[in-house]
Amino acid sequence: MNFTMPKRDRRQNQQDPWLRLLYWGLVCAAFYFAYLNIQPYEKIIGILSGKTVNSAFLQIISIIPIVNGIAAILGKGVTWILGTVLWGIIQIIEVLPLVLYNNESFIKAAIASADSHSKYKIKDDDDPTLKMLKRVYNALPTSVISNLETLKIFTYTIDFLICITVYSPVKSGKFSDFFFVLTTGQWGKLDWVNLLLAGVTLFAIEVIVSLIIWVGKLAYAMKEASR
Repeated sequence: MNFTMPKRDRRQNQQDPWLRLLYWGLVCAAFYFAYLNIQPYEKIIGILSGKTVNSAFLQIISIIPIVNGIAAILGKGVTWILGTVLWGIIQIIEVLPLVLYNNESFIKAAIASADSHSKYKIKDDDDPTLKMLKRVYNALPTSVISNLETLKIFTYTIDFLICITVYSPVKSGKFSDFFFVLTTGQWGKLDWVNLLLAGVTLFAIEVIVSLIIWVGKLAYAMKEASR
């Protein structure tokens, strides 16, 4: 009688709970850091809408008992919703390439589509608009991925500017002092806590998503090995 398979099944059953625990731990960490990372965007929305919040109408409301409390709650809720939407859009653009590049089906489909994609010859007597359309078509589908990478870089730049606006990298609170401090080596004037918070806001979700993908691949490899 062959007992090889039961041993593998037992080993797999012993390992799977740890992988599931790690997976759900990472998911919980993602929600926790998402909550923390939304705060800078909520603050940016609050700054951008400061003129509206400080309008004369709301100043009058602020002196009315009970009503002022409701107005404050509603105002906070609106900034949180808008901040969450802004954060979500930025995170999707930043994380999407990471998810796509770890999807073998997507990679194979993209390669197959690019290899089988027909090309139009651009002629000298073509209308300029027609030449442009041919170039756009000939660049498909790889141009879509390339544009996504360009959009990702642009989004990271916006993300970085939001982070350093909320979390000033220097103790003076003036971003204009940041490069002066760096060039003169005045490291004591850097706000290391804010730099850490900015780094977490920029990269925490991407790191967690990478780990979740890695756990998924590891679980799949172990499942295949146990067969």
